[in-house]
Amino acid sequence: MDGVLVSLTEQSVDKTVEYLKVMRSAGFRAIFTSLQMPEEDPSRLLAPLILIGRFAAEHNMLLMADVSPRTFASFSLAQLKEAGVTGLRIDYGMENAEIAELSQSWQISFNASTINEEFLHDLRALGANFDSLEAWHNYYPRPETGLGWDGFVAKNEWLQSQGLKVAAFIPGDGILRGPLHEGLPTLEQHRGVSSFAAYLELKQQGFTDRVLIGDLSVSDWTLQQFRAWKEGTVLLRVREQRAAQVWEQIHHNRPDIARDVIRSEEARRQSTGSIEPENCVERKAGALTLDNNLYKRYTGEFQIVLKPLPADERVNVIGYVEEADLLLLPFLQQSGHPFRFLASPPGNE
Repeated sequence: MDGVLVSLTEQSVDKTVEYLKVMRSAGFRAIFTSLQMPEEDPSRLLAPLILIGRFAAEHNMLLMADVSPRTFASFSLAQLKEAGVTGLRIDYGMENAEIAELSQSWQISFNASTINEEFLHDLRALGANFDSLEAWHNYYPRPETGLGWDGFVAKNEWLQSQGLKVAAFIPGDGILRGPLHEGLPTLEQHRGVSSFAAYLELKQQGFTDRVLIGDLSVSDWTLQQFRAWKEGTVLLRVREQRAAQVWEQIHHNRPDIARDVIRSEEARRQSTGSIEPENCVERKAGALTLDNNLYKRYTGEFQIVLKPLPADERVNVIGYVEEADLLLLPFLQQSGHPFRFLASPPGNE
């Protein structure tokens, strides 16, 4: 159950609900918002929270609210429940006995970085419902402060071994949250990276059960990638695209995985007609190539280049994977997932 972050104050609730409709259709089923905003009048937060909670209930979505003891000076648990909140993310300030009691009737998440063995032992002794407990990492608005990969993965492996589901944030590429507008990733290496590439890395390699988009929206292109992924296909942007039948096909990397290229399992056997030599230039990483008639039995072989290769008069370069999507290529090389192409949107060429 992946999700999105929404702000109760940074954009209108109507715009937020429209965004939630779009993301729900793309397979996202969790909503995270914060009630820890000391600069805001709490009375301004309740009306948008109720509308978002109503949407969450109607569309079977988890609504997780970031809370602390200060929150309960303004909102009672009954009030939050009535507003549609179904989960509480507790960062600090609550006694373990209170948390154990809350876990009997609420989905509860903690700051993943602060969880240790003593804390979990205490919760077990207090009878906490571990089926309701999760570990959610923070997001980091300030550049250079996000987590490192190795420590993140090691922590997640341990948390999962303790029976906890793990969540982390990736940046959006639409409207970025203030005040810095530099993305809200958990991992520093994901700052400025394609949202979909960051998502795939966490889901495939990061021991992460739930991924949430930390900013206020994603681009139309990224939305297309998530929708394609919901159907099980990786969508790649192409620039400098030359006419070829491979653009209409769905491809898989061959099971005998090559070192230097991704080889389409389907393209050569579906190839028809003559392919004359054209644009036989140096092949940089991300080049999309088609073997021409000079390659004899390999005519129609379609590849994605993974490392720079020299020009070859037998190989036509017919396009390039958009730079932001190059991070997806190692995943495609190893995973066996189907992939297809789409012309890069205007402004990305």
